[in-house]
Amino acid sequence: MPETPEAARPAYTRESMVMRIPLAPTLGDLSPEWAWGGSTGKGVRVAVIDSGIEADHDALEGCIDVDGGLAVRIDEAGDAVEEPGPHSDSFGHGTACAGIIHSIAPDARITSVKVLGAGLSGRAAAFLRGLGWAIEQGFDVINLSLGTSRRHWALPFYELCDQAYFRGSLIVTAANNVAAPSFPSMYATVVSVACNLSQDPFRFHFNPDPPTEFLARGIDVDVAWIGNRRVTSTGNSYAAPHISGIAALIRAKHPELRPFQVKTVLWATAANVVQAREPSEIAGRLSRVMRPVTTSIRATTALRFPEGIPRTDPIGR
Repeated sequence: MPETPEAARPAYTRESMVMRIPLAPTLGDLSPEWAWGGSTGKGVRVAVIDSGIEADHDALEGCIDVDGGLAVRIDEAGDAVEEPGPHSDSFGHGTACAGIIHSIAPDARITSVKVLGAGLSGRAAAFLRGLGWAIEQGFDVINLSLGTSRRHWALPFYELCDQAYFRGSLIVTAANNVAAPSFPSMYATVVSVACNLSQDPFRFHFNPDPPTEFLARGIDVDVAWIGNRRVTSTGNSYAAPHISGIAALIRAKHPELRPFQVKTVLWATAANVVQAREPSEIAGRLSRVMRPVTTSIRATTALRFPEGIPRTDPIGR
C-alpha cells in the first residue's frame, strides 16, 4: 500500500517518533504520596476570580501578587473595562477562597481577578473577560467559586474553558448551592466541586454521580474574611478552593501534567477511590497523606449570612 504524502495527510497527523515520551506514570503509581507528597505549591500561579482579595490579611502571609491583579468592570456602553493592579475585596468571599488555597499550598502565588462587587454579584461580561484574561496569562490553576445560571452565556464560557483546557490551565469551579445548573461548572473540561462532610482539608471524594465530579470540605469552614477577621461559613464556594489548593500541589510537583491528567490524579487519590483499593481501611478516618507545613489557624468567630447559604451563581445578565 503506497504511503500517503505528508501534504495529503489529515490535519494534526504526526509521526510516531514525535510522540514518544520518556516516562509515564501508571494508575498504580497515582498515590497521594506520589501526587503531592512534599510539595508546597512553589512555582505555581493560581488565579482567584472573585470579589477581590484583602492582600494584607494575616492569613495570607504575603502570598498575593498584588501588582499583578486585575479588576474588571462594565462601563455604560456595556463593554468590559480592565483595571490592572492593586484592588480591595468588596465582600470577603475572594479573601476566603484565597486563604483556603494558601493554607493547603503555602508557596503558591495567588493573583486576584476581581469581577464581583459589594453585593457578591456582578455582570457575566465582566466574569467572562476576567476568565479570558486569566487564561491568556497562563495561570496553572484558576479558581471559580462563582457561576451563572443564564443559559445564553453557556456557549461563551464553554469556548473559554476549552481554550484553558488546551492551553494547560486547570479550571476548578464550584457547583451551584441550589439544585440548578450553573456555568461553567457543568463542563467536562473543568473540575467541578461540591461539598462533603469532612473536616479534613485533604479528604476529598470522587462523585460517582456527575456532573459534579469531586466533593471536598465546604461545611462550617473557618475562613479568612475582610477586616483581617476569620469567620465560619458554608458553601460549595469553599469546597472548590480546597481542590484548587491540592491541584496546585500536584502541578508544582508534576508540572508536566496536562489538565486531564491532573483530573485523573485527583480521581485516583480521592478518599473513596483509595478506600476501594484498600477495603480493610476504616471509613471516616483522617487522611494520612503527606501535607505541607502550615501555620496554625486561630479561633474563628461564627458567621451566618442572614439570607442563608450564598448561591454560587451571582453573575447576572
